[in-house]
Amino acid sequence: MAVFRARAPQNETTKQDSSFSEEKEAKRLLFFRRPQGRGPSPYLSPAPGTKVFCFFSSEKKILSSSIAGHDRGFALLIVLWAMVLLALLGAQVTGAGRSETRLATALRTGAQLQEAADAAVYETIWHMLDGGGDYWPPGAMTRVLDEPAGRVVVKITDERGKFDINQVPPGFLQSLFSMLGADKDTATTIANAVTDWRSQQPGGAGVDSPLTEQYRNAGRVWGPSGEEFQRLDDIKLVLGMTPALAKAAKPYLTIALEQGPWLKFASPVVLAAMEKAKHDSGLTVEDADPRGPVVLNIEAHAVGNNGAAFTRRALFRLDGTLSGPAWRFRILAWEDGPAN
Repeated sequence: MAVFRARAPQNETTKQDSSFSEEKEAKRLLFFRRPQGRGPSPYLSPAPGTKVFCFFSSEKKILSSSIAGHDRGFALLIVLWAMVLLALLGAQVTGAGRSETRLATALRTGAQLQEAADAAVYETIWHMLDGGGDYWPPGAMTRVLDEPAGRVVVKITDERGKFDINQVPPGFLQSLFSMLGADKDTATTIANAVTDWRSQQPGGAGVDSPLTEQYRNAGRVWGPSGEEFQRLDDIKLVLGMTPALAKAAKPYLTIALEQGPWLKFASPVVLAAMEKAKHDSGLTVEDADPRGPVVLNIEAHAVGNNGAAFTRRALFRLDGTLSGPAWRFRILAWEDGPAN
């Protein structure tokens, strides 16, 4: 028979102290994980006689709060990394856009300067063809033209004081090459090779000419075509010609002049070569016909507002007539870049 004993009533202060003590003890002790069944966790065993407080509702709240905090931290980390990647992507796109903009600007500026230089060349030719107040006498001069894209400096060089590579006798070429540093035998060989290039006769159908065969045996890919020089740079292809000698001789040679050189336009080197040829071979130059063709070299150098530049070089020929200032013109060369 069970005997029930009356529990002494506790006042409010005692209950509060007991509750506070139990809560404090619960905070001090470990909260054991609760397995699927009932009772405390078997992973840690409390010492005998130790009170274990398993507030399962409080434990669930603490665990839930911890898991939720962990999830929020991981989500924040993902957001931060996403922002970093987006920032890198934005910087890449911005940098690429700036590069494309600079490239487009440079291309546009280059095209505008090229058009300005070309326009200056044609304007120069127009002034030389004009018979009115805007007429420019053909000859060496320097002009400054203001074009929409920038300022263009036009330098005109008179080619009438040079040797026409398609007409000059070998003796003059030999003297010129000798004055530019070639020995006598080399100068003679190259001068004859230049004459052979412009005057050799092509072989029959399927048969190379002896001169073409000579170039082939020398390992040359290009050989004489049996025609006159169309470009002054083609003298580099002549058998025996060296790059240094071709570069040194180019300022004193021209094409399509068909006469001359005119003594009043000739440079000291040309005059000295003519005097040497006269002394060595008795060669002289006939007086030039003032009504004959005029060959001029135009170099138009256009500079933009941002410092960009473009140079157009044009070699053209003016053909005079007996009627006076009316001229016909023909462009012989059209190249980019400054003279080399």
